[in-house]
Amino acid sequence: MQADRSSCCYLCNSRDVRELWHATDKKFRGPGKFTYWRCSRCGLLVLHPRPTDEALSQYYPDYVTPVQPSSSFRQRLKRMVAEDWYGYGADRAAFIGLLRKAVTFPLRRLLHQVPRKRQGGRVLDIGCGSGGYLAFLANLGWTSYGVEPGPNSRGYAQRELGLTVHQGQLAACNFPDQWFDVVTMWHTIEHVPDPLSVLREIRRILKPDGAVMLSTPNIDCADAVFFQDCWYALDAPRHCFLFSSRTIRLLLEQSGFTISRLWYQYHPTVPARSLLYWLEEGGMTRTRNTLVRWSRSLELGMAISTPLRRLLGQGDTIYLEARMSPSEAGA
Repeated sequence: MQADRSSCCYLCNSRDVRELWHATDKKFRGPGKFTYWRCSRCGLLVLHPRPTDEALSQYYPDYVTPVQPSSSFRQRLKRMVAEDWYGYGADRAAFIGLLRKAVTFPLRRLLHQVPRKRQGGRVLDIGCGSGGYLAFLANLGWTSYGVEPGPNSRGYAQRELGLTVHQGQLAACNFPDQWFDVVTMWHTIEHVPDPLSVLREIRRILKPDGAVMLSTPNIDCADAVFFQDCWYALDAPRHCFLFSSRTIRLLLEQSGFTISRLWYQYHPTVPARSLLYWLEEGGMTRTRNTLVRWSRSLELGMAISTPLRRLLGQGDTIYLEARMSPSEAGA
């Protein structure tokens, strides 16, 4: 049974939990106001009360994101980066290899979500959407599986991409013990009402030398501090939890994992759209509408600070790779 999050922190059990923000669904303009509480000890941000699953379904449009064919220029470029920097390439003459790496070096961050090559490896992507990520890994040689609650997205991944995608939640899939080499959750962990249970199920189905890779919004970034309930990545009421590097580490440790690698990414879209929300909330509609017409230029302007933000750990998104703690891997 989950603790009452308005009186007890989900992670550290502190009772010093206080109301922080009252937010609305600014993205899809669904009805209602939603309260986020923050733990004064560990900093975890939690939505409470959370709408029922039935009520929450109206806040999740089941749209399909078409996937580019593997023959497209962008997909071929991504494959080049995977071959040159992530171990998926064939042996080449030294000069050719160096020349290709010089060309693809500036693009290597495009594929920071790609796991290192494993011969005959199995990968599971939880919340796989339309399956673009899984299709790319399948083309690199992975045996790809997905879990996706949205019927339209799941149907597209199965029908158009030929992927194996399970319906609903992870616990209902009944995967065998120690079945996967890698499990990924890209912008998914913040959506689930009980992330500890999900991560413990991942630990069960992951091989002892396997890895879990995930991303989640960074509640400690400067944009969240400034824009508060107008922060684009708050995404009420779809996000049940908002993590910092400290709280995501605590969550993984309680689930039997140790972080082996953690890094940040900065997306100029986040502060640009946060600014539009903030202007609209403040009644500055005319200014907002003017900026909407120049939104692409606004995002480019925000992008100037990207290198500095990465250096300072001020990315709006946390990415990480974690492995089972030694005691768990040997169990």
